Amino acid sequence: MSIKISNLPAAVAVNNEDLVPIVQNGTTKKATAVLIRPTFGTAAGTTCEGNDVRLSDPRNPKGPASGDLTAEYPGPALTTTGVVALTYGGAAQVGQFTVDAKGRITSAASVAITPAAIGALSLSSLGSNVSTFLATPSSANLAAALTDETGTGAAVFASGPTIATPTISTPTINGYIEGNSDIGVVGASATLSIASSTVITATLTSGTATTFTMPAAAAGKAFTLYLKQPASGAVGSAVFTNVKWPNGGAPVVTELNGVLDIFPFISDGVNWYGSSLQNFAY
Repeated sequence: MSIKISNLPAAVAVNNEDLVPIVQNGTTKKATAVLIRPTFGTAAGTTCEGNDVRLSDPRNPKGPASGDLTAEYPGPALTTTGVVALTYGGAAQVGQFTVDAKGRITSAASVAITPAAIGALSLSSLGSNVSTFLATPSSANLAAALTDETGTGAAVFASGPTIATPTISTPTINGYIEGNSDIGVVGASATLSIASSTVITATLTSGTATTFTMPAAAAGKAFTLYLKQPASGAVGSAVFTNVKWPNGGAPVVTELNGVLDIFPFISDGVNWYGSSLQNFAY
């Protein structure tokens, strides 16, 4: 409904609550308040009042979800990433996962716990050659992984046991082998050492007189020298320092090619005492 203001009657009194004064061109007119008063209610075309319960009644959203959500509101669901829903890892496996920037697991797998898998999981950082030993635990790989290994071949943890001056009373030792070393061809001088062996083999140089320097004397020390002549050509000779011989005379080394003389020595802490067994073919 529309009413022109010019058609409204002039206002005589405007204090009635049902009248609304309107001024047009300096003339005050009146209109019934119902013409401009809103109609309140719940039907279509009516105005909702401020205390209407619908203004405080929670309403659930409706419509299709989007982004990382799927289905319809009010009950959307997360979109799947393709990862199968199950338990990963176990007594012989470990779970391995890939997570995207949104914190979602995009892939998952169970990895067997084996030496090879352990190596693949950066356990090589434990130390040089350790991962190789874990994959193939052989003696050679262990030796390569050890940082204080000495010697060659199988793992050697030390050059030998160290026993400080033991006293062994009336032992029975069967089938023992003394440490032995071959110092090869010697020249005009050679120093004998029993630090690593008590059976020493040496070969004289053709036409050369060799002076052997004995180890430091110590009571109870003993060793044996196998002294060889060259297999061919001129023979050599030998003398020894700080050695006392039977009958006060040093033996003459056998002057024949291809033979050896055996010299056992023992010390009283001051001198070395020697004897000889000579002219053995070798």
